[in-house]
Amino acid sequence: MLTQNPKIRKEINHLHDTANAAVRQIRHAARDTRDTARDAAGPVSDDVKALIEQLQQTIDVLTREGSVESMAAGRRLREHAHELTQQWRARGRDRMDWARDQMDVAVDQGRQRVVESPLMAVGIAALCGAFIGLLLAGRRSE
Repeated sequence: MLTQNPKIRKEINHLHDTANAAVRQIRHAARDTRDTARDAAGPVSDDVKALIEQLQQTIDVLTREGSVESMAAGRRLREHAHELTQQWRARGRDRMDWARDQMDVAVDQGRQRVVESPLMAVGIAALCGAFIGLLLAGRRSE
């Protein structure tokens, strides 16, 4: 059986670990999408690239073994990697669209508050500026 080959078993185990790590990162990124959609997309993209590289390495090992089974497994892995890539791209686009919509809502709400209370908005901006100025002044004096 193909999975009894120690080289193949090692590659499959490594692939399994890499895929699990990618799934954990995607789940983590999905939770963080609401607050940091752009920051979360970078690690997910890196994990997907790492998973694809691991899939390619596994395919190379299977191909080197030269069996008909390894060739069929390589094709299945390529197809699965392609499917996963398409799914992750679609999910990423959906999450980015959702985050963009949420940002638009937040900006619209902020604009509405400024329109409703322009003096309060100016006061808050002035306090923020003063606070930042004090922080910067404190750093310079050290």
